[in-house]
Amino acid sequence: MIRLPGINAWFVLASLAVGYFMVYRLPPRLPKSVAALVMLWSVATPLCMDHSIGSPPIDVYDTNINPALTFTDFLTWCMYPIFGYVFIYLYDLWKIGGLGIPLYVLAWAILGACFEKLSVVFRVFQYKDWSTYDSFLIYVIVQLLTVVFFRILMKVFKRAGKV
Repeated sequence: MIRLPGINAWFVLASLAVGYFMVYRLPPRLPKSVAALVMLWSVATPLCMDHSIGSPPIDVYDTNINPALTFTDFLTWCMYPIFGYVFIYLYDLWKIGGLGIPLYVLAWAILGACFEKLSVVFRVFQYKDWSTYDSFLIYVIVQLLTVVFFRILMKVFKRAGKV
């Protein structure tokens, strides 16, 4: 008997298809190595968070309803680089600076929290002692760190004459 993927897998697959199509269609803007490092950062940061607060002894949520690691978990990790890349791509394109940075980060944190809420509806995440508001605060911190990481990267690349 063939078992079809659950609604959570379909939601993740659809999100991946739309996200990677969008990233593919964007004109190149960043040096490839900077884009790769931003995407790697965008995977590593949430994975560290997921494994620190989503595992015992803290264990505030499960991914894909199942506490065990599944293929769909791996697919959710593939969504993080899309989010990070587009976040930095638009940050660079619009030349966000000064007071625009916290406003930009807040807007993206709201967007991230809304997407996560939708992910809860589609059973990609199952909260235990967690809420979307907790995620919002984490998004603000992580996105501010992502901006700092990107700015440091760009300084290093400009100093090396790579940009």
